[in-house]
Amino acid sequence: MLQRIVFTVCILQAVKIGVFSTTSDSESNICMDLIRKGGNIACEITGEGDYYDMSISNCWISCRNGSNRFLLPHQSCERILDPEYWAAYQYMTHELPPFGFQDCDNSQQKRLNDWVDEWNKYKQNSKTFFCNKLTR
Repeated sequence: MLQRIVFTVCILQAVKIGVFSTTSDSESNICMDLIRKGGNIACEITGEGDYYDMSISNCWISCRNGSNRFLLPHQSCERILDPEYWAAYQYMTHELPPFGFQDCDNSQQKRLNDWVDEWNKYKQNSKTFFCNKLTR
């Protein structure tokens, strides 16, 4: 219990002086850009237009002209702190901790880059599949 209190006090001080968040707004935009990029690919493959919106509570993206939903990578929509630290964070910043995609650290960027790469592979596979079907 003492460790938790000491950690919370340390985190409060870090938040108070602004060193807690290692990301800038431009880095946060990198993650949203990756989400849009992967979403556009997913929507294009299924013929549902382009990326339209993101549901944080369900952690999926939706397309402009369709009803399919595509899940985002794990931890993209989770808060960066465990719930037991939210009160301390909220006390210092007057808001809840950011979601993973908002904090957009290196591990989150890698996770989203891998997700986009995976959608690019699906896109290439679908082109190959349909082109082979047409030539038969």
